[in-house]
Parts: sequence; structure tokens; C-alpha cells
Amino acid sequence: MKTHLFYLLLLTSLFLGACSSGRSALKKGDYYNATLIATNRLRRAPKHEKASDVLKEAYPLALNDIKKNITRTKASSNIQKWNTIYDYMVKANHLADEILHCPAAKKLIPTPFEYSVETLEDIKDEAVKERYQSALSLYQSGGRKNAKRAIEELQKLLDLNPQHQAGRALLDEAEKVAMLHIVVEMLPYKNKNYELSDEAFRSSINRHIRSLDKKYRYIKVYTPEQAEKLPFNPDQVITVDWKSFMVGNTHQKQIEREVTSQDSVKIGETTIDGVVYPVYDKVQAKLNINVMEIISTGTMIIEAKDFSNYQVLNTYGPSGSYTWHYEWGSFNGDERALSREERELCKNKPPIMPPPQFLFTELTKPLYEQTERWFDRYFRKCQ
Repeated sequence: MKTHLFYLLLLTSLFLGACSSGRSALKKGDYYNATLIATNRLRRAPKHEKASDVLKEAYPLALNDIKKNITRTKASSNIQKWNTIYDYMVKANHLADEILHCPAAKKLIPTPFEYSVETLEDIKDEAVKERYQSALSLYQSGGRKNAKRAIEELQKLLDLNPQHQAGRALLDEAEKVAMLHIVVEMLPYKNKNYELSDEAFRSSINRHIRSLDKKYRYIKVYTPEQAEKLPFNPDQVITVDWKSFMVGNTHQKQIEREVTSQDSVKIGETTIDGVVYPVYDKVQAKLNINVMEIISTGTMIIEAKDFSNYQVLNTYGPSGSYTWHYEWGSFNGDERALSREERELCKNKPPIMPPPQFLFTELTKPLYEQTERWFDRYFRKCQ
């Protein structure tokens, strides 16, 4: 019932700001909304003549449409016919309620038609039975997809009757079937050539996976330790492992070039007829630039497997690299030949080599982003 009323109130709110009398909706044959618009207009402007005319014309037509639809639905084989009929009756009573709470509209239609509480309750009981049978049939058909459809039916049922015990019990069972249990195993980093830790990377991935576990209703994620304590087998196992890795591939080069000042500068003095004059010219220097790059690369492998037969369901190989770059320089000649950037470069000292752990941590950042996106895509697909 709450859901039905919510949608009706939502429809009403969409028209609260409307300045029309409802004539446009009436011309389109939308008698229900024409009635709501006209009533709302009269609530704000009780003497609005056009709204009054629309209400007197639209309401009987809207009510007639509702009653015809109810009669037609009763005679149909629609598997949700009682729910459809209930919705129509709620709409009829909503129109009556709007009119009765608008003095100007009530003067025009003093006794709008309403279905009795008893009638509504009887139809609602049939609608609840209908929802339950639909949900039960879907659940008994088996599979996650049908279980999720059953859950949708049961949620609508519980909107109508929150105390329906059989519906709640079936909902619990359907949620168990719909739930996908996934074990995510972050395999430990192993490489005899490096004493490195991927703990920061692993912690970041695990935090993201826990956030997805909360985001997706029908997915439950476990660590291998948690999975061992489960009274049932999981559905899938996802492993995240390092496939290849290299830290510290060093490249170094030296660049030499002649540089000339952009403008002329004072290089000395000369005396002419006893007068000392400054001498200007462009100056030169030989610039030596040292460039060092340390390149680290890595590739991972992510595999999702069916736990029952270890069939590979999905595989992905994130790969990335990180380049540590450093430049320093020296020069012979006149410093004024150097640009500002070149002078700053010559102030740099030969580098202190970055530790392998720093290089490794920086490398894992693009790998983390790719791994995170894969889990997002895969969980969304499985949901």
C-alpha cells in the first residue's frame, strides 16, 4: 500500500507547480491528471473559472475510465489482475481524497466516488495472494535470476502486507539463492631477486573489495580464512597474483651542447680618445646534461573461477610501469650563456638512487587503478 500511495503522491507533486488549469491534459484524454491539475489549481485559486470547468468535465471521465479498466481487468487472464485492480481503486480513492481536501473542488463535486475500506482490503488480500503465488513459482523455477525476480515480487507483497509471514520466510530463502558467494584471494608476492612488500597494494585492493561487498546486494565476499569456516561451498574464487615484475632497469645518457646567451652581455671595456666604453657581445658555454631513468614494470593476472569445477569465468591482466627520472648538469664557459632552467639544472647534484621499495610502491598505483576497475565491472556483471 505504501508503494502505491508513494507513486500517486509523486504524480501529484509533479503538478503542484503547474500554472495551467488542466485543459491541456483534458484535450489529450488524460482525465486522471487533468483532474489532479485542476484540483490543485483551485486549491491555490478557488475562483479559477477554467480549472472549475476542467474539473467538472474531467473527473466523471476519469472515474469512468477507472471503472471500465477494472471491469476489463477482472475479465482478463492477467496473472497480476488483482494487483492491477487494486492500483485502479487506489487511484479512484486518491482523486476523491484530493477533491475532498480542496474546498473549491468539493463545492463542485460534493460526494466524489470512493471504494470502501472493506472492498479495498478484500482486493488487497487477493493481490497479496497473487504476488505470493508469482514469487513462489519463480523461486521454484530455480536459479539466481528467478530468485531475484521472486524477491522483487515479495517486496511488492510486503509493501501491501508487511506482516505476511509466509512472504517473509520465502524472501529469506530467495535471498539465499540469489546471493553469490565469492572468495577473493590475494596471492602473496614472491620474487627471490627482491625483498619487497606489496602490503600497501593488497590493503588498498581489500578495502575496495569490502566497499563493493556493501554496494552490491546479491554479492558476498570472503577472504580464504573466512571461507574455510563457511558451512557451504562458495560459488566463485577470484585470485589476484603477480605474473611478472622488474624493478630498477636503469638507463643513463649524457647530452653535450654548445649554448649561447640570448642577448648580448658586457664582456669587457675599451678606451677611445680617453673615454672608457663597455663592450657587449653574446657569450658561450659548453653544457653537459646527465639524464638517468629507472624503469620498473609489472604485470598481474586476475582469474575468476567457478568453485565447483574450476572453470575460468573471466581473466584479466593489469600491466603498468613507473619511470623515475632525474637530470643534473655542469658547464664550462660563461655562466651567462645559460638559461634560467639550465642554471638550475647545473645546481643539481648526482642523484641518490631511490630504494627498490619506493619504485615498487609507485608501480603498484596504476596497477591498483586497473584492478579496481576490473572488480567494479565484474561485480556489476555478476550482480
